[in-house]
Amino acid sequence: MFRVKIALLSVLLSGLVLVGLGLYSLSVMKKVGMARLDREILTLGEGHLATRPPRDYWQNFGTSLRFIYGEQRSESLIVQVKDSWNDVLFRSSNWPTEITEESFPGFDRAMDTRPPVPEERDERRRPPLEAYKACEGKSAGSAGQFVNPQRETVRGTCEEEDGELVLRPCARKDERQRQVHDGPLNRPAPTPLEINQQGWAVPRIKKRPSFVTIQTSSGSWRAGIMGSDRITLMLGVNLAGFYEDADRYRRAFLSIVPIALLLLAGGGWAIAQRALKPVGVITRTAEGITGRALDQRVPRIEEDSELSRLVEVINGMLDRLEKSFGQAVRFSADAAHELQTPLTILQGELDDAVQHAPVGSEEQQRYSDLLEEVQRLKAIVQKLLILARADAGRLNLSLEAMDLSAMIEAAAEDATVMAPHLRIDKQIVPGVIIKADRDLMGQVVRNLTSNAVKYNHENGLIRFQLLLRDNRAELTISNTGVPILEKDREKVFDRFYRADPSRSRKVPGSGLGLSLAREIVHAHGGGLHLNPIPGNVVSFTLSLPCSFC
Repeated sequence: MFRVKIALLSVLLSGLVLVGLGLYSLSVMKKVGMARLDREILTLGEGHLATRPPRDYWQNFGTSLRFIYGEQRSESLIVQVKDSWNDVLFRSSNWPTEITEESFPGFDRAMDTRPPVPEERDERRRPPLEAYKACEGKSAGSAGQFVNPQRETVRGTCEEEDGELVLRPCARKDERQRQVHDGPLNRPAPTPLEINQQGWAVPRIKKRPSFVTIQTSSGSWRAGIMGSDRITLMLGVNLAGFYEDADRYRRAFLSIVPIALLLLAGGGWAIAQRALKPVGVITRTAEGITGRALDQRVPRIEEDSELSRLVEVINGMLDRLEKSFGQAVRFSADAAHELQTPLTILQGELDDAVQHAPVGSEEQQRYSDLLEEVQRLKAIVQKLLILARADAGRLNLSLEAMDLSAMIEAAAEDATVMAPHLRIDKQIVPGVIIKADRDLMGQVVRNLTSNAVKYNHENGLIRFQLLLRDNRAELTISNTGVPILEKDREKVFDRFYRADPSRSRKVPGSGLGLSLAREIVHAHGGGLHLNPIPGNVVSFTLSLPCSFC
């Protein structure tokens, strides 16, 4: 379970890291992609701002785009060019109407980077359409009188401007005086040049470039606007391809996340398995340490200082437990052994006193009571001696083939003699032969039978059932009586424990019978347990290997 928790924790933490990394990488990819599109738009725009093409260049600009970028790529580009008088020089056929100069708030706030021009010199105005038509069919530098479309006679000179001939009327006298003093009024102030990143000498852009992402009816566009003293360009790139790439990345990421989480779960499980391997060694060693094998110790773990310290503490505790347990076992065995001799002598003296006392006298009755108590004390000492030997692992068994069925039949007859008021029910399979110590096994059967008689109701029932199941002999002795409470079920096999303290003086016994019976059964490789039967019934089942069945 602990390994599962570690694996799940590693998956959870790694999953959070993966999700965070995926979201971060997606945002970075979006920013990098947008920056790349902005550089592409800026490069395309700066190139046209630097070359200062004539007005008729924009008439074939769509053809140039398809030639340079191809039909499919050019469809994802939109361009709109306006001159300084806000006339459209070129506009892509698929230009969304939602994209206007108002879509770029940062562009309106940009400042002019050119040196300021005095107000009196900033009198240039775009020539009217008639000024272009008047020079049709003329050559540059032609001077004289011209007739405009309104059939008015205008004196001037045809001059080339932005690749076209424009009629420049002659200035009046006051204007000529101002031209002599301040210079020609119809010429723009020279535009300062600057070197861009590509090394081109370009005019300073009048307004700083601005880029926005706009959602239109025809799709999402990344658009930019820039301009010089002559033209203003708005360019856009369709974001459909960009979003398709982002979706492919997202799908690829989501498809690889489960695989990564499975690998991380396997890695977490392997790491937990390797980390808990020393703990498994400690657990197996601790499971093998019993009252008969307190000399076992946990092997040292040199590669892990923390676990090595834990092993040292556990081994030190086991040393102290072994020493204390050995002292307790030796004390019990020595005390039981030493008490046998004086109790035997006392029993003999009391027996002799009973025999020599007047029959029916008060002295004879007193000696008889004392003799019963000595015999009871001697039985307790004998049981303590057997338990001490069992705790020390020195319970010597004289194994021999014995008829368990016959022993149970005899126990049932003894119960009939001890309690003729009780009903005896027998279900005994004949001929069940086991290999056991006859005296010790007889003591087990007598203890169980004695308990069934002592803790029974008046006119109650005792049932003996001996069956063969899975090559094992199972003996069940049940009796009517006060049921054992749930809280007492785990304690009935404890030494000197009696489930009903109020009856401890009324019913003879020392509380050692079930403990002794279980130790003897365990020494024979069997088991003894209390059956959880509801109602006013107490039932114990003894299970032993049947070697001759």
